[in-house]
Amino acid sequence: MGKMEEVLRLIGEGKRFPSEIARELGMDVNEVEGIIEILKSLGYIEEVEKGPSCETCPLRRICRGKCVVPKVRVLQPTFDLNRSKR
Repeated sequence: MGKMEEVLRLIGEGKRFPSEIARELGMDVNEVEGIIEILKSLGYIEEVEKGPSCETCPLRRICRGKCVVPKVRVLQPTFDLNRSKR
């Protein structure tokens, strides 16, 4: 399996950050970031913002709507990797 496939597999398994993917594969973070850019341009993965939801936040009763918990950009596959293997 090639490096692109390995990175895509790890993202499909829940690895969301280039640093953790690089650590798992024993690669340089810059190389992983380059592979991620290629996978994004090919439409295999996308970057989405994840953060707290007002409905589930424990501070919702006293908050004025400006969240103090930052959102994070994470990677996710654009399709079900398991279904594509059939």
